[in-house]
Amino acid sequence: MTQMQLEMNRWSGMARHGGRLPPFAGSWRGAAARRWHPVELVAMIVGFALFWPIGLGVLAWKKWSGATQGDPSAQSPMRLGGGLEQDTGNSAFEDFKRAELARLEDERRKLVDAQAEFGDFLDRLKRARDREEFEGFMAERNAPKPAV
Repeated sequence: MTQMQLEMNRWSGMARHGGRLPPFAGSWRGAAARRWHPVELVAMIVGFALFWPIGLGVLAWKKWSGATQGDPSAQSPMRLGGGLEQDTGNSAFEDFKRAELARLEDERRKLVDAQAEFGDFLDRLKRARDREEFEGFMAERNAPKPAV
């Protein structure tokens, strides 16, 4: 068989498993895109039995080791609007998109400013409480002691 026929056989096997690689397709890469291999299950169960963070680590590894390989938009889940950089070719829509993104950026900036103001407020409250507690301590310490 030629290399191309081997590759096509490999991908047809993937199609039989619903677009996912068959269980343990010969490499550990893209493990999250496949079903659990018995070795992975045993590692997780033994990890949980011995010390729970080990089992949790195996579970996290399985979840994140290859979860974003096929979906480029999933590579950065916190990125604002995956694919917004692409031009649609419609100038009216592009103007609308630009205005909306500017509005959202202003809202984000307002939230960041409000968060900073709230942090300053909490800092002032903590300082006032600390000052009050310290002054109470000093007043108690400097108060004349009753004779026993």
